[in-house]
Amino acid sequence: MEHLFDTPSLSISFDPNHQWLYVEWKGAHDAHSARTGGEEVLHYLAQRPCHKMLNDNSQVTSDWEQGARWVGTEYYYRLARQGIRHVAWVCPPYWPARKSMETAMRFVTAPTVLLFDDVAAAYTWLLRQV
Repeated sequence: MEHLFDTPSLSISFDPNHQWLYVEWKGAHDAHSARTGGEEVLHYLAQRPCHKMLNDNSQVTSDWEQGARWVGTEYYYRLARQGIRHVAWVCPPYWPARKSMETAMRFVTAPTVLLFDDVAAAYTWLLRQV
């Protein structure tokens, strides 16, 4: 795993064996951090082009409902334009954060995004995508 970016709230890595980005969101997030974090992901995706992303929100502890529309429309659209075709999005156990993810999903038209309850299931699904 090649670590590209690491802060207490966001880590971005590139998995050269599977050719995908692993993005790990941690702690409290809001509309601003969702947007700035998303911009970081897009920046590193440009440096490590790939077609898959494991987007791990399992450690998110707050809702980010105000940023959900931007994530679902702008962010995922830009991921798709930069080549991402499949995203395995791991849900947190914290219900308000999960609700924010479900709100964002209403706006996603591309790439293919599936929600998962655990990293292992997300990993397995992402491996099967071509």
